[in-house]
Amino acid sequence: MQVFAVAEMTLIDFASEIDSPLVSVQSRVSYSGLIVSRCQIPLNPGARIATAQLSVFVHESAPVELTCRDCGRRYRVGAGQFHLSAADYPVDVSWTAKKQGLVVALEDSFVERAVEEAFAGKVPQVRSRAALRDPAIEALTACLRYKMSGAGRCSRLCFEYVGASVAIRLLEAYGDGIRIRSIKGGLSGYRQRRVMEFIDAHLNENMGLTTLAAEAGLSAHHFGKAFKASFGLPPCQYVTRRRIQRAKELLLLDHQSISAIAHAVGFCSHSHLSDVFRKLTGMTPTEFRKTRGL
Repeated sequence: MQVFAVAEMTLIDFASEIDSPLVSVQSRVSYSGLIVSRCQIPLNPGARIATAQLSVFVHESAPVELTCRDCGRRYRVGAGQFHLSAADYPVDVSWTAKKQGLVVALEDSFVERAVEEAFAGKVPQVRSRAALRDPAIEALTACLRYKMSGAGRCSRLCFEYVGASVAIRLLEAYGDGIRIRSIKGGLSGYRQRRVMEFIDAHLNENMGLTTLAAEAGLSAHHFGKAFKASFGLPPCQYVTRRRIQRAKELLLLDHQSISAIAHAVGFCSHSHLSDVFRKLTGMTPTEFRKTRGL
């Protein structure tokens, strides 16, 4: 991530991979204008700060005292609370100790794709706020945190799906009052077949939500809602189940290595396939083969 000093203001760009004195990134995942980072942040006695993206900082460490000079308020911030930073909106803040957190940064392009149709084509404006608590944001960011871990192994599809949900929640709950449009009904039969065929033909690829939505001719938000209404599962879970089904077929066809099968159906490794396979079937790929006498 890169830091620019302009007229005594520090602008933090989470899209840059260059670390800064204000934020040290431990891990980072980025797709299509959505950037999620696990960060260490040192004590700050006072600085004027802005972020280049609409950003959410979720506090993960011991409580700290945060002072916002612009609003003249002091907050005690604990784990699970978050700060919302509007893009390019400077605030004068300080905090009393180093802290650790998860940062979700949303480029304008990602937000526009995520909320298209949801707000009748108008992107609500948000203002920076401190020390918020929101069960929906807490659950969504917990999912992103897990998906960034070794156990979660985040796929692009899941990453974008959850990120779009974060964008919708932020704009709906903290925007300037534009009401979200209700989306009802599922995909038409033609769209269902088109998307199913596309998924089956690209199981070995790290496909994204926007790619599937484009295949259906819908926005990401509309597609996610309609897909779940049609199939009873979010797109990421559906794709995972199709990958496991295809892995079963390959395990029964021949004696390819499990690593080769894992890559053929879109998993990053033998262990990744085994973890998901066991979770969905109750056995490992090797055990599945043995039960079929192969």
